[in-house]
Amino acid sequence: MSQVEVRQIGHVAATPVAKTLTANGRTQNKTLVTVISNSRWKDPQGKVSEKATAISWALWGKVAINASWHLDVGSKVAVVGTLEGNRYTGKDGKEVFGFNFTARSVEYLDSRTDAEARRNRRAHSASEREPKPARSAGRKTSRSPASAKEA
Repeated sequence: MSQVEVRQIGHVAATPVAKTLTANGRTQNKTLVTVISNSRWKDPQGKVSEKATAISWALWGKVAINASWHLDVGSKVAVVGTLEGNRYTGKDGKEVFGFNFTARSVEYLDSRTDAEARRNRRAHSASEREPKPARSAGRKTSRSPASAKEA
């Protein structure tokens, strides 16, 4: 069976999910990364159309480890890998068709400063979303602790 090579340039759509799997006493690292690419074109009437294509890639080994460390939502990447069709019978007895995308290489297209700026923005926005401590429902007084002792 011949393999189909797939190339995609786009942005990471969700935080990569890393897993360590063990089978037959052998440990493998796997990371799932979803990359979205946008296509724009003009139709014969001159109207601009746009279409987004999302592909969920399975990365293995050192490529998986590096991706889990360096990729974040919004990272620009170029992924090269293979496409395999799979077919199985579902629980309802119907035949199901699907595709698996397995990455061979991932090229990081963001500069280091762009990646750091994105991480800093994300950290800053996360700290702003943290819940602030609630104020006590007790009565407000203008007395200082020292004047409270005197009373």
